[in-house]
Amino acid sequence: MTDPQHLLAALDLRIRAFLDHDDRLPLFEPTVIADAEELLNAFVTGGQPVPVEVVETVAWLHWSRWRALPTDDHREDLYAARELFAILDQVDPNLVPQEFRETVDRESSYDAARILDGLTTEDDPALLDTAIAMLERGIDATLADDPHRGVHLLNLANGYRMRFERMGAPGQLDAAVEAARAALATGHFAGFGADAFRHTLEFVLDERYRLTQHPRDLDDLIEVMRDRFASPATDDPEWTLRAGRLTETILIRYGLSAQDRDLDEAITVGRAALAGGDDRLPWFGSNLAASLVWRFEQSGDLADLREAITVFQRAADALPHGDPVRVTCLSGLGGALITLFNADGGPGRLAEAITVGRAAVEAGPDNATAHANLALGLRTRFLTTGDPADLDESIRLARVAAADTDASDPNHGMFVSALSVSLQIRFEQFGRIGDLDDAVAASRSAAAILPTGHPGRASTMINLANGLRTRASQRGELADLHESIDACRAVLAVLPTRHRERATALANLALTLRDRYLALRDSADIDEAVETSRAAVAGLTAADPERPIYLMGLTRILRTRHKHEPGHDDVDEALQAARAAVTAGGDSPYQPISIEELSLTLLERYEDSSAAPDLDEALHYARLAIDASPPGNPNRAGYQFHLGYLLDLHGEHDGAVATWTDAAASSAGPLGNRIAAARAWGDSCARRERWPAAWRGYSAGIALLPLLSWRGIQRDSRERLLSDWAGLATDAAACAVLAGPPGEAAKVLESGRGVLWSQLLESRTAHTGALRERAPGLADRLHAVRESLDTAQVV
Repeated sequence: MTDPQHLLAALDLRIRAFLDHDDRLPLFEPTVIADAEELLNAFVTGGQPVPVEVVETVAWLHWSRWRALPTDDHREDLYAARELFAILDQVDPNLVPQEFRETVDRESSYDAARILDGLTTEDDPALLDTAIAMLERGIDATLADDPHRGVHLLNLANGYRMRFERMGAPGQLDAAVEAARAALATGHFAGFGADAFRHTLEFVLDERYRLTQHPRDLDDLIEVMRDRFASPATDDPEWTLRAGRLTETILIRYGLSAQDRDLDEAITVGRAALAGGDDRLPWFGSNLAASLVWRFEQSGDLADLREAITVFQRAADALPHGDPVRVTCLSGLGGALITLFNADGGPGRLAEAITVGRAAVEAGPDNATAHANLALGLRTRFLTTGDPADLDESIRLARVAAADTDASDPNHGMFVSALSVSLQIRFEQFGRIGDLDDAVAASRSAAAILPTGHPGRASTMINLANGLRTRASQRGELADLHESIDACRAVLAVLPTRHRERATALANLALTLRDRYLALRDSADIDEAVETSRAAVAGLTAADPERPIYLMGLTRILRTRHKHEPGHDDVDEALQAARAAVTAGGDSPYQPISIEELSLTLLERYEDSSAAPDLDEALHYARLAIDASPPGNPNRAGYQFHLGYLLDLHGEHDGAVATWTDAAASSAGPLGNRIAAARAWGDSCARRERWPAAWRGYSAGIALLPLLSWRGIQRDSRERLLSDWAGLATDAAACAVLAGPPGEAAKVLESGRGVLWSQLLESRTAHTGALRERAPGLADRLHAVRESLDTAQVV
């Protein structure tokens, strides 16, 4: 055995040679490690305490070897030095050089990385905490220009992310984002490449955006994704995935802000990705095609829509049956075909859209979007052919789509909005007032769900405005008209000039202004309505399937101004628009309305000129409108009122009275039309001194007045509506005096006056007197309900 003192001196010489002269060779001679072990063993095996100077010398030996060759092959020297200096630190901290402490701190980052690499979810969380603490300590000890600092920061970001995923503490995710940003900012990637650093930053930004939905994170995420998309060559195996994620994320932002530049970029990225071949269709087909459809809806460029149809079809063909993405593509294809049909009216497109839509629903019975698109196709076919079964099935499917999603689904608001449209159409065709109330409620709900800037919010607000206007025409609630106008103006304030929905918003605003003009007689409303309606028609192509509806609206508005505003000769323009609407209407369910408008306009010109051909033609079209509107259609009573008037002018008095009698009895018609028919019946008979028949007509109108003044509308609206019929009871009483049984005149007069006075005196004792005698508590509660209805705000 070599003398320990000799070994100690020899090792010290090797150390001094390196420290004083930078001579590394003595440190790595073959026997040096064996000599160090022999020196330590000389004391350990003899049971003697190891002298401090021995521990210090061996520690310096190992540290010097590490300093001479700081590579992974010699990392054992660093570990050995660390253990020995730890022993010395307990004896005398001054024995541990500060430079070594800094080295250990710096190198702890590598040890922490190895811990993170081997960490599993079953490991003690304290081990993760230790690794993070080591990284934090190591980074603090690392110089700013150290080429490995970026890697250490990247590892720290992943450590914070792992701790967030285990603990759910948002602060850890914030720390991960900051560490990842700092790692990328170093510009030193230690052979890993910048993309690895961007990948980590993308990952943690994505997690934080999903957690907080903060727009700034979404913007930053897109910037990082753009860099990753632009940096590699297109033959990179990860490039397709990057492009796909970039497209999806841009479309998320587009859904929130509706910025055209986002849509354009998503399309550009999608097209570039598909240039690599059809094998990329599963990644990009659906998103690219959907983006093209959305851009078409903004710009009206049919090339985008046709490209979308091609991409949807290619993507569906490239995917196997049973793949959920294939269901998405089939559903999107059906929706795009419907949109193209609406744009150009091409034959066969609608049938193909419904066939594809049924295939999508069959392949994806739980896919709400597939149900919604098929519902749209069936509703569109109903508007083309008028088959009620299509509309009923459309509403059933739309209810499924709305019920199978909730507010967390980005499509939920649009599904609810689509349901409201179908419900309103069914009301317009079949007069179910519950459908109209449900449509307004659904539109309100959808408008509350969809955020400002959402591409579907405009159509939803238009649907709400249309529903409110329709309900106002049924019940006479002025508040509905005001709200409808406000909704249309709000839409027009944010829609770009080229947006396809702009014409629809203009048309709805024009009709609502016309209705408010008739209620309040403010000439500014009808003048604005004319100009707005003209702009709506001008915003459509000649082939647009909705053009007849817009022409019909323009006809109605021009006719109204011509009739009520002196100095405006609008009848010829109105007649031209009406004939164009009827010519283009075809088999549309709205064709009877266009025909009725043509008849009304011909009557208007007849009253100006007394030209008999105009009256004959007006009669012809009035009969056609009624023939096309079966009993139960809410418009039929209005058509009958008009036909009765024409028949009376034509000298066919009995036919006129019979027609008015049917109109007054029509439970589906608006009350205003029914009361007007009853009054016309009474007036016509009174002019001919047919007093019993006149009394019956007036009495039929009086019987409807209580329904007109129901408590569900605000008091000012009730009073306005009743004021239109203030002389009805007096006329009925006069006829009763001449023809009715004794006492009938007083009874009729009191009945009519009672409805009017009940509004002025807020009393309906005739209805509640008997109830109050038997159940005063219930009568009080009913009175309270009436009071609450009178004071309630329309919401």
